[in-house]
This record gives sequence, C-alpha cells and structure tokens, in this order.
Amino acid sequence: MFRLFYTPGWFNGYDLLFEGIVLIIALLIAAYSWRVYRINKENKYAYFSLAFILVSLSLIFKMFTNGILYSFPIRETVATVLAPATGAHLRYADLFYRAGFFIQMASMLGAWLLIFLISQKPRDRLNKYFELSQIGLFVYLVLLISVVSNFEYVVFYLTSAVLLSLIVLNYYKNYLNTNNNKNAFSVLVAFIFVLFAYLCFAFVSLNSSLYVIGEVLLLLGFLLLLCTYRKVIRKK
Repeated sequence: MFRLFYTPGWFNGYDLLFEGIVLIIALLIAAYSWRVYRINKENKYAYFSLAFILVSLSLIFKMFTNGILYSFPIRETVATVLAPATGAHLRYADLFYRAGFFIQMASMLGAWLLIFLISQKPRDRLNKYFELSQIGLFVYLVLLISVVSNFEYVVFYLTSAVLLSLIVLNYYKNYLNTNNNKNAFSVLVAFIFVLFAYLCFAFVSLNSSLYVIGEVLLLLGFLLLLCTYRKVIRKK
C-alpha cells in the first residue's frame, strides 16, 4: 500500500483529530473572509477566502487518505466500492492514493501561493498581461511539484516551507510598517508556527516524532490565526 512516509504508530488517528480541528478553523477563516468581502468588496478578502478553501480541500483529502491507511474497515469498504476501477487484486489501487495525495498537495501549494500574493503590496494583478502570465507559470509549477512530490514527499514540504518563508517575510515587513501592531505580530507568529510545522514534516524521515511536533505546531498556528482574524473582523 502506497504512503508518503511512516508516522509514529501510537499517533495514528490522533493526527486526524488535529487536522479535523485545523479543517474547521480553515473553514471559519474562509467564511469570515467571504463575509468581509461581501461587505466592503475588497478583492483580497475573496482571495483569502479562496486560499483557506484550498487549505480545507487539502486537509479533507489528507484525512481521507490517512483514514483509509489507518482503518481496516474503512479500507475494506473503499476497496469494495472502488473494485471496478482498481482492477483485480486492487492492481491500480496505488493510483487512487497518488491521485488523493496529488490533490492534497496541489491544493495546499495553491493556497500558500495565493496567501503569498495577498501578503505582498497591493498590485493590479489580474488586469495586466504580464501579471496573468506569471500566475499561469506559478500554477504550472504547483502542478508539476505536486506530481514530483508523489514520489519524493520532501519536495512538497520543502516547497511549502519556501513559500511560507516568503509569507513570513512579507508579514514581518507589514508588522514593521504598522508600528508594531499586535494583530500584525500575531499573524506573523502564526505563520512562523506553520513554517516550522512544515519543516518538521520535511525531515520526518530522520525521526518520526517530528510528525507529532509538526501537527502540534500546525494546530497552534491556525488557532492563533483564527483568534487574530476574529479580532480584525470585529473591528471592521
């Protein structure tokens, strides 16, 4: 059975709980962002909502694929349902796992890329040919990296870490430009947590316990992001 990497056996299932909470948080942030967009019609909030919908989609596929790996009853049920497509003796089953991982990775990389673009200074991105061609190139690279990462998971996590590093840098600049605003600092710290979470995932082959640390950091980052975002929304 295909899997990206091996996690601590005792943590199997607990990670689904962590990711379930992160999924709820991502959906809440997406909903808050869309509500603000409906009020003031600022495009950045619509893009922010889309970014966290992509995060949610990625988490759904990750929880689904991991749930199949962890649970024998679920695995048997899915195998029965997909039997006509997977062929005799589940010969093509790995293709379905790889498709699930591909969607998971492409959605998450797309989300980080979108947040990176949002975190930059406002620019007329969607009305200039040069900007549109750049976005097209980014989409191609996201899809290509997602395919490659199915064979080398480290590529996905390191690429995510690079994008998150750029997001952290942009939000650090924003923090300095807002006269050390507390909310700006909280957003910065939240993305630092997420960045270190992905660095832990990238090097999980060195020690499987890094996966646990990464899940904890990811949850902390999203919780802090939700708390900060709610404060900002209330002010608006």
